[in-house]
Amino acid sequence: MGFRTLEISHAAEIHIKEGQLEITTDDGIAVVPIEDLNQIMVHGANIRLSTMDLSILSQNKVALMTLDDRYLPTAIVLPFEGHARQSKLMHAQINTTHEKYMELWIDIIKQKISNQSRALSIMGLDGAERIAEHVATVDEENVDYCESLAAKEYFAYYHEGFNRRSEDPINSRLNYGYAVVRSAIARKLVATGFHPTFGIHHDNQLNAFNLADDLIEPYRAIVDLVAHNNIASNIQLTKSERRELAHVLHNACIVDGVKVNVMSAIDIMVESLKRIILDASTEKLKVPMILPIESMEGITE
Repeated sequence: MGFRTLEISHAAEIHIKEGQLEITTDDGIAVVPIEDLNQIMVHGANIRLSTMDLSILSQNKVALMTLDDRYLPTAIVLPFEGHARQSKLMHAQINTTHEKYMELWIDIIKQKISNQSRALSIMGLDGAERIAEHVATVDEENVDYCESLAAKEYFAYYHEGFNRRSEDPINSRLNYGYAVVRSAIARKLVATGFHPTFGIHHDNQLNAFNLADDLIEPYRAIVDLVAHNNIASNIQLTKSERRELAHVLHNACIVDGVKVNVMSAIDIMVESLKRIILDASTEKLKVPMILPIESMEGITE
């Protein structure tokens, strides 16, 4: 399985030769083994690759994501056939009861809010205890309200006067970091045999990645930590800033009592979801608990 995140943000010609990705720019040629790649982030003009190269990337389970000028994802290219039991798992997704999905969603939101509380504490900001109080109040009747209220209060502590819809340096960093994690989750879902359109809670008919948008929720606070350390006045991110944000996949967290990096945590989470959905397992969904920023198996480029 690939472990590297590759970003391409300048004019480039991309070709695949003998299992190697060749990126030709004005600065020269860079070569990366396809087997090392987890995903490719693309944003900018005049970046060209062929449909055959896209097919080869998909065959090798490499996700390719395009971003707009606000670092929001506009498309993700993933393999069409991800797993031998793909059809069986997709049918199980459709047939899973509302009650089971609600149980999963409540667990996801409780961990999201808990991680927001821990993030404030790790960053040395006020509000951690206040945010943590919302966890105990989450139930089937008010889960969406609690999530919204906790998020509103959390971001008020995170940065005074901050608005997630504004175009500013903070949102540039959050958007980019969230996109990295979202793509990694979507890639793992498809590779495992899930159809990412069929969500646990999200059900937007125009969204091909509802399930990824469900599962990213407990990971957002990890991105928030990295972005908080990366804050500056520029909306357009520098190469080093983007590299640091992409590095979130290699930051440490705790899943099922074990310290792993985010990429491994995603694997563990999706595999546990497969058992719950496909095998009617009674186990809890394995979601991450955030830790202070610590690198595990870093990105090298």
